[in-house]
Amino acid sequence: RLDQAWLEAAPGLDAKERVRRAMAAIHGVDINPFAVAIARFRLTVAGLKATGERSLVGVPAMGFRLAIGDSLLGVRGGLDQTFDFDDEGAAGFIYDTEDLNEYFGILQPGQYHVVVGNPPYITPKDKALNALYRINYETAVRQYALSVPFMELLFRLAIRGEQGQGAGYVGQITSNSFMKREFGRKLIEYLFAGHDIGNPVDLTAVIDSSGAYIPGHGTPTVIILGRRRRPIGDQVRAVLGLRGEPGQPANPQKGLVWTEIVEHLDAPGYEGRYISVADVDRDIFKRHPWSLSGGGAAALFDQISTAPGRLEHRIQLAGRYIHTGADDPYFGPPGAWRRRGVADERIRQLVEGDTIRDWGSVPVTETLFPYGNNLKACLDDDAMAHHLWIFRVLLSTRREPGGTHEEIGLTWYEFSRWHP
Repeated sequence: RLDQAWLEAAPGLDAKERVRRAMAAIHGVDINPFAVAIARFRLTVAGLKATGERSLVGVPAMGFRLAIGDSLLGVRGGLDQTFDFDDEGAAGFIYDTEDLNEYFGILQPGQYHVVVGNPPYITPKDKALNALYRINYETAVRQYALSVPFMELLFRLAIRGEQGQGAGYVGQITSNSFMKREFGRKLIEYLFAGHDIGNPVDLTAVIDSSGAYIPGHGTPTVIILGRRRRPIGDQVRAVLGLRGEPGQPANPQKGLVWTEIVEHLDAPGYEGRYISVADVDRDIFKRHPWSLSGGGAAALFDQISTAPGRLEHRIQLAGRYIHTGADDPYFGPPGAWRRRGVADERIRQLVEGDTIRDWGSVPVTETLFPYGNNLKACLDDDAMAHHLWIFRVLLSTRREPGGTHEEIGLTWYEFSRWHP
């Protein structure tokens, strides 16, 4: 597209120079060196094809800038400055394959007309990186997925528009987990709601792509489009999902769901077999959670959410929550523990999640309760002690985030977690 634009703007320009100018506008960063190598190869082949050359001999450098590195560390999340890569602390997070420092300014905020991204959807496993991302990105909270700080970064890289003019365009296909899970609340109610004064966001379209077959995307996705400016207009174009792709299409570009999205994105009011398109009140996208289900699901959700009564205001006690770490030694059908001689005060009725239906529950399980009247771990019932002793090796090796029961100060026989 850039090559074609230069061809139309300057038809007399030498082909090699035309391609060089087009390539010079392409910048990219990926932490995976293989992904960068593939991208460099494909751009080189595209450049040769555009110039009509059949060999690299005599062909000057294409001009594209593709770097290997951690994009999230290339720019401080809350500051308009790049990392100092000579800094001892920052250098500790640089892999041998990275060459980001050879592309000075590639991640400088506020310089790009168009920014697109397809970030990893996982949660950061490295504790040091996790903490550093939290420091540098306002939206990185709770058990966040990497899609969240990348959303903040992509908008920060785009040119900031003043008075609605000249704003950069941003597009991201990402996991839709932030729409409903709690870690996405700050992204939606802080960044998308316009409370980050230094990084304004004008959402222009939210597209439910979870029903489309997209190769390499096993995770349900959403496409976010926007511009880096204060919001213009009171509505956001929304593509709402009705049903998913019925099977794997031979050509993903011609998939039924994807075809409807491409052909009808600009047709508000469209009601198809797989999607519906509507211009939605912007305030809807300033509140967490989001619902992108078509067929009236969003309206129903709003109606339920604004109902005069909530369950939390109508119950007095919901009971205790437990996590055993090993259910089988503790759980049994009603009456099983009593028949084994366990005292009634060491047996509790248990409501498992899959027994809750239609705002009620039908308990079908009882659990041993290895706690005394003071709610401290206690194994004073002989029948219960004899039963659990059989499983002592299994129970003593249960692991929690801090270690085994012994390592975190728990007895071998009590629950791994419980909240009285």
